[in-house]
Amino acid sequence: MDMSAVTLEVIGGIGLFLLGMSLMTEGLKSLAGEPVRKALMRFTRSPSSGVMTGILATIVTQSSSATIIITVGFVGAGMLAYSQALGVVLGASVGTTFTGWMVAIIGFKLKLATIASPLIFIGAFLRLFGGSRRSGLAFALAGFGLVFVGIDSLQSGMAGLQEKVDLGFVPADHLWGKLVLMVVGTAFTLLTQSSTAGVISALAALHSGVINFEQAAALVVGMNVGTTFTSAIATIGGNVHVRRTGFSHVVFNTIVSGCALFLITPYIQLWHLCFPDTPQAELALVAFHTLFNLVGVLIILPFIGYYARFIARLFPERGGDEKPLLDTSLLKYPELALTEVSRVLAQQMLPLVQQIAYILGQSPRPVSLAHTGRTLNEAKAYIDQIHLDSSDGKDWTRLLSSIHLLDHMQRLHERCQNAQAVIVLHGEDQLTSAKQVLMTLTQALVESRPLAPDQAGLLVGQLQTQEQHLRELTMQQVATGSLSLDTGVSRMETARWMHRVGTHLVRIYQYLGVMAQTGTASEAPHG
Repeated sequence: MDMSAVTLEVIGGIGLFLLGMSLMTEGLKSLAGEPVRKALMRFTRSPSSGVMTGILATIVTQSSSATIIITVGFVGAGMLAYSQALGVVLGASVGTTFTGWMVAIIGFKLKLATIASPLIFIGAFLRLFGGSRRSGLAFALAGFGLVFVGIDSLQSGMAGLQEKVDLGFVPADHLWGKLVLMVVGTAFTLLTQSSTAGVISALAALHSGVINFEQAAALVVGMNVGTTFTSAIATIGGNVHVRRTGFSHVVFNTIVSGCALFLITPYIQLWHLCFPDTPQAELALVAFHTLFNLVGVLIILPFIGYYARFIARLFPERGGDEKPLLDTSLLKYPELALTEVSRVLAQQMLPLVQQIAYILGQSPRPVSLAHTGRTLNEAKAYIDQIHLDSSDGKDWTRLLSSIHLLDHMQRLHERCQNAQAVIVLHGEDQLTSAKQVLMTLTQALVESRPLAPDQAGLLVGQLQTQEQHLRELTMQQVATGSLSLDTGVSRMETARWMHRVGTHLVRIYQYLGVMAQTGTASEAPHG
């Protein structure tokens, strides 16, 4: 086999591996994405629990980048404090080494085609005939199979390279050679956007004899630095806490990798001392990759407060570092984006309710609603970027509820600008009963007091009945001349305004409840 054919086989193997990892990661995120994100929120209570959560989340999703991007998104949305997220970031650095163990233990000992072919067939079959609900499992199985096909191709290509390539001109027995190989490993990871692909390529090259252990270890150290590029990219456009979270991964991996470069030779000596009869260089390499990340985490964990303050000094807060209302990085995860929408819209209810209380004459004039108007417009643009279908279950229900909720809030915002209602309600005694009903609704929203569906409907029904009664009474007074037509029309319009405001408040109350649900979604209200 000539050099070009061997090179193409190696490149093809890397491509198949990357494709397999991409499919497997997407499948696993689809299967376990929501539980993983809930676990990040639920179990990240301390740096130690954050490290364990980060390790497990990365193993489950097979992507440290996914774990870190989710974590950065949580921090940007204010759902996770930077101090909590720091442990997750450190844990992801350890969890990303799991794939190397899987390949070193299984991948080089079995006939990979025997494993891969049935998995790819089952995955393809499920994707074609299993429906959308099984697509996550289909992608995971097919991706897992393609990973092994790629490794098999890499092994074959590396075996051919052994006879044609001599990397002796880049020795790793001195610091300069290690630095060169470290830069090569970093560049490879930046190019492929996958440190795992780089580590597997190094394992295949080591297994085939293309490179020796020292060279492979130096390459892996560089790949450990290159994997931080995604974390840095994820911070673009984020606030100061987002930048701190992303770059804490960059700084940690760079420091740990720099130290690991000097530990290659002592590690080799220690390995031969502890395991003199175990010549498996592949296991030694993945153990080295895991150990220098794990030891780095264990060393920094007791001093994580100092490390957090160090990162805070590198990225100080500035006047322009205000947190955006809605974090666009969460749009990749609809359930998180919808939770973010619910949080922001719920916050805007207070100024709206305060304005209604002022119109009803129950409180002093509140602040301007200009900010609320801008927030509702921003929420509208944000929701417009969340696209689902009816097969998405709870998230589909929550998306529809968020659209209804925003519609009622925008219409309520418009009605709160009604200056005529202020004038009439501040000087009209005939509307006292309706005002009391409306105040009951506003107080329930302010105090988050539960209202039974029949109670909410009853209150709106009372407003409608009172509107009709007041309309008839007003027309009679106008007809007898005891009330001017202009005053009568203003009173009837205000009664209609109160009925519609009450309807909006009840609908908003109901849809906020649907949006806030975390279990099985109940049937959403209509209208």
